[in-house]
Amino acid sequence: MKLFKWDFLKIIRNKKTQIILIALLIFLASYSTLYQDRTVQLPVEEIRTEYEETQRLFRAIPSEDFETETGQEIYEKLARQQHILGMQRYILGQKEGNTVEGLEEIVDDYVGQGIEMTENQLSFYEAEDFPSYELLTGYLPSEEELRDELKFLQYLKENNVEIDWNPMSPSLVLYSLVNLIAGVFIYIIAAVFGSDRFARDQENNWSVSQGIPYSWAFQWRQRTFISWLLIWLTIIAGTVISYFMNTLAVNTGTLNYPVKLYSAPYTEYISIFDYTVVVMLLTMALSYVIVKFATGLSWVFRNIYVTIAIVTGIFFIPYLFLVIPAVSAWNPLLYLQIQPVLEGLWTDAGKVDIPKLIMSIIMLYVLVEVAFHFIFKLIPTRNGKLKRRKN
Repeated sequence: MKLFKWDFLKIIRNKKTQIILIALLIFLASYSTLYQDRTVQLPVEEIRTEYEETQRLFRAIPSEDFETETGQEIYEKLARQQHILGMQRYILGQKEGNTVEGLEEIVDDYVGQGIEMTENQLSFYEAEDFPSYELLTGYLPSEEELRDELKFLQYLKENNVEIDWNPMSPSLVLYSLVNLIAGVFIYIIAAVFGSDRFARDQENNWSVSQGIPYSWAFQWRQRTFISWLLIWLTIIAGTVISYFMNTLAVNTGTLNYPVKLYSAPYTEYISIFDYTVVVMLLTMALSYVIVKFATGLSWVFRNIYVTIAIVTGIFFIPYLFLVIPAVSAWNPLLYLQIQPVLEGLWTDAGKVDIPKLIMSIIMLYVLVEVAFHFIFKLIPTRNGKLKRRKN
């Protein structure tokens, strides 16, 4: 425990470490402010565009195609869709939630209308005898997208959550920040933290570098845990500050708002709060392996730029499997990125899911431990080369 305290204080008192932690905290805490500068399309504008497209579709379909029984049914559903889009546009414009207070009987409920319209659009794909079938379905989103939209709306209805008219709401900004952290961002932070301090300490403490009185593996694991702990204390603090600062400026949105999560072989919707917990825990586990690997590499190369380049480059390895086959869904290299797994981008490799992601992180951890078990049988010499330890 004394050694842990000594090592912890040595790291935290280091000027470089303090600068990195402060910069990381400031960036994360101010993320919501930076995010507000983005140009985004409001949902009400998307509804307005869809309303205009429905009008163009009416004009594009020949009137005689609506004279059949199927055509008449489609005409009525398209007319209903245009009416619903008009009501939804008004509801979103009022910025009050799923309806407008005092006008509930006139504008009805946004979610209920959305479910009706989506079910109608799905029924269009079954009307293959409609003369303008290709024109009609060419205008529609794909069946998969419509089913996802239906799941989204049903989640809102079942959990009594109101539609969010503001894409800059605190919960949606938090969702964006969590995805940022889970990407290449965590690799860069891990690489910077583990890049050179470990090797530098060994050069400055020559007897310790020979494994006296604590083994290399012990020092490596302890340094890894301290670096990982400091990183995540800062990330969690910055994320919490960012969210609550945003709630002071914007009072819309809720952590119960649904976001999509791939759960092989289907997608499902969970709350932003649940999504944040899942992604943070998975990223914490993966980042521990990354920090451990980066810290070990700093001992091998003793060059901050080489270590950062190698560790950051590992993030891009899964993209190779867009060109060459991954062979199996159990390929641990597929799981070096968390986001594609949660979004279902690696489905061509098989059933890629969260349980396999967890198992792959464990496999990667074991691989790193085994590799450095043999590497630590070598010791650093003063001229920067490695040679076998003499016991």
